Formats: sequence, structure tokens, C-alpha cells
Amino acid sequence: MAEATTVVVPMPHMGVSVEEGTVIEWLVSVGDEVAADQVLCAIATDKVDTEVVAPADGVITRLLADAGEDVAVGEPLAELGARGTVVDSPDATPREEEAADAPEADGASRRVSVESTTAPQTGPGAGASRTDLGLEARTAAGRDEFGRFDPKAAAEALLSFVSSGSGAKVPASPIARRMAASHGVALASLKGTGRAGRIRKVDVERALAGARDVELLSDSERKSTRPSEPSPTQPAFPPGYADVPHEIVETGRVRKVIAEHMGRSRRTAAHMTTEVDVDLSTLTEVRAELNAARLEAGEPKLSYLPFIARAACAALADFPELNATFLGERTIYWQQVNLGVAVDTEEGLLVPVVKGCDKLTAPEIGAAIADLAERARTRKLSPDDLAGGTFTLSNPGSVGAVSAPAIINQPQVAVLGIPTIQRRPWVVTDDQGNEQIEIRPILRLAVTFDHRALDGADATRFAVAVKNRLETGSANDYSGPGSFRWD
Repeated sequence: MAEATTVVVPMPHMGVSVEEGTVIEWLVSVGDEVAADQVLCAIATDKVDTEVVAPADGVITRLLADAGEDVAVGEPLAELGARGTVVDSPDATPREEEAADAPEADGASRRVSVESTTAPQTGPGAGASRTDLGLEARTAAGRDEFGRFDPKAAAEALLSFVSSGSGAKVPASPIARRMAASHGVALASLKGTGRAGRIRKVDVERALAGARDVELLSDSERKSTRPSEPSPTQPAFPPGYADVPHEIVETGRVRKVIAEHMGRSRRTAAHMTTEVDVDLSTLTEVRAELNAARLEAGEPKLSYLPFIARAACAALADFPELNATFLGERTIYWQQVNLGVAVDTEEGLLVPVVKGCDKLTAPEIGAAIADLAERARTRKLSPDDLAGGTFTLSNPGSVGAVSAPAIINQPQVAVLGIPTIQRRPWVVTDDQGNEQIEIRPILRLAVTFDHRALDGADATRFAVAVKNRLETGSANDYSGPGSFRWD
């Protein structure tokens, strides 16, 4: 290379819960001249798709990840030289995983890691006790003492987390882990040459070549680590259907992520659902009152959803066990409600998060939901918009569902399902105790909860608390000052 300085373009930090991304497509090649902020590649996480841009003007000197490859946050994606840099082999696009860990061959060049500016992140674990090292490492990973993202600190914090405790996961890069699993190699038997003993692709390759002693996995261990394949009971093509006209469509990435997440949640949590019927007559009047004032002020009308969200947040203050994460031997009770709201998009279901929803009024919640839903449908969400949820609303009533049990959004312990509002005959008792039948707007709320974390009685009490607020709340309870919790 003609220039002494090379800028390393890393996999960007995309939220506290995102540890790696997948390169979808490169839009540049080695030898290309690029301008600052020019898109270099598209990447995907388990949350959302995004783009990586050039941090400065320059020439692409190396591409360090192949399309379809997983890359950890902070690991290098490409190298950028100054304008005028001569690339010896424009066709060379090396994928040397050890490049991030290897010491420099000499002092003639130095690498400068560039990270896009990101506001300091805070999280529920920021005030965790010093003994809660796993949670603290995850919430604080990648931040220096000034709150700025530091790829080295991110790697060290992540390695500290996965290496600590009994039965801990062996630190290894994603490609090394997949290679070891496909060849039945026990990662624990390998000595990693990466930072802090991290196992790299080259370590697995050397073991397979016989350069190092290697321990093979047992049959049961191979089965548990091997990538999923069609089983005898689930063949690639169902038997007996060969003569049925059909079209085979490859499953999209978003649908694969949804399928994995939903399947994992069903395997993880002990799902149970409890339901209550809610008479929304009072809320209908309150909503009409608030919407009349909003229309006069030139503001958009509010749907029922932000009112239900507001009531749910108020009830969660009394039932914190539903605003939690269950970890088996311990439970994390979150100190604020980050409300996930399921949004139906052309790409599939996304669940953006309204942070600190328990501190917002119904109109503020409505504005936040509208903004997130619009950005979800136009693919403008950031990974942070989808991270950190503590409780979720599922709203299949928007498309006509009359019942709404849902799958829990991991690592949460509960989800509130909201079906359509139906006008139904309803028994009404007057002040003298006389009963009569009237037509009322009725909503059947469904609380699906993890029975490992709480009992059905507690989940039902929460559902009844939401019901009571919806049936008795005033306009001030939803939008007035000091209305964040009402009895």
C-alpha cells in the first residue's frame, strides 16, 4: 500500500442487545474509490436491516467479510486507504478472520478503527450490583469511561461475559463455531489464538488438519450443535404431494428470524393464557371527549390502542412480576416499562419499543406508536428501536381477530393480546341491583404469560387491574398531569 494509514471499517454497534450482524451484500469492490458517507454494504441483524457507510473519502483496499457471513460487533468489515492508494491485487478480497487479532507485521502502517458516533447508551442494568457481572457486562459492553463506543472494550466485555461462570459458552467467532459444529469438534478442546483466548477459524482449521489434538463431540452433542436439517418426519418435500401443482418459494430472512424467535419462545417459556371481558362504554366516551378536543386543535384522532397501553402500564406498576425477565435461578424486575408494540409490515411482524412508556400519557403513547409503526413499514427503524422491550402488546384486533392469545416475546414473561372490539349483549346492574341487558362494546383481553415466572392467579389479577382501569378511567387519568398511576 502506498499510504501509511489504513482506516478499518467495523461492524457498527447497533444496540445493546445486538452482538453480531450478517453481511447481506457488498456494493463496492476492492480498488473502488468511495466518498465519505457512501454506502459500502448492507447488513442484517436479528432485529433489522441497515447499511454501513464509508467514514471518509478513500479507496477500498480489502473486504474482510463475505456476503452471508456473520461478523461480531466491532470486528472489521473492510479496510479503507487514502485517495490515490494503489491496490496491488484488485481481485483479492481476502477473508482472513485473524486479521482483527493478528499483531501488525511492522511499524510502517497503523490501523485506525472508526465507529459512527452514537449517543451514550444506558440500560436497566446500568445500576446493577457489582456481583451481577453477567448483566453488567451485557448492558455496559462496548463503552469507555466517557460513554463512547469502543470496539475493543466491546469485545473484552463480551468475552468476559461468555467466559465467566460454570458451563459458560466457549468464546469463539461465529464462523469458527459453525465450522466446529459441522465437523463435530468440541470447541472446549481447542486453544484459541485470538484475543483473550477466542477461538478463530484458523484454530479449527489447524485442528482438523491434525496440527493440534482435537476432541470430537458425542453423538448427542453433535445433534445439539448441528445446524437444523429436515428430519425424517419433516422431509424437504412432503410425501404424496408430487402430483399437486405447486410453487416453491425460498423463505425470506425476516420470516426465518421470526420463525426462529417464535419457536425458541415456545420451547423456552411455559405458555398459559388468561382472559377477561372488558366493557369499554366509559372508555368510548372518554376517547370521544379527548378526540373532539384534538380535532379542534388540528391533531390526529387517537385509536383505542394508546388508552389500553396506558392502562396496562399503570397496572404493571402494581404487578411488576409481569414486567420482568425470568432467568431460572433469578428474575430481573425492570424499573421502567419499555412497551413493545407488534406492527404488521410487508416484510413480516416487527416489534418496535416505546421506551419509558410508563411515564407517558395516552396521547404521547399514541404519537410514539404512530411514529414507530410508520418507520417500521418504511424500513427506517434502527436496531435500538427494536431492543430492550420489557412487555409487549399484540393487536390482532386491527385485522379482525376476536381472540388474541399470543407467543411471548423473549426474554419477557408476558404479552397482552388485544382482539377486535365487539358489540355484544351485556348484563348491566343498576344502583338498585336490578339487571338488564344492553348492547355494549366488549373487548376480550388476553394475557399470555410464562407459567415458570408467575402463577395464573397473579396474571389474572393483572388482567383484572387493566380491566378496572379501562372501565373506570377518566380523561384526566389518561392525559392529565400526574396520571401515570391511578387506583
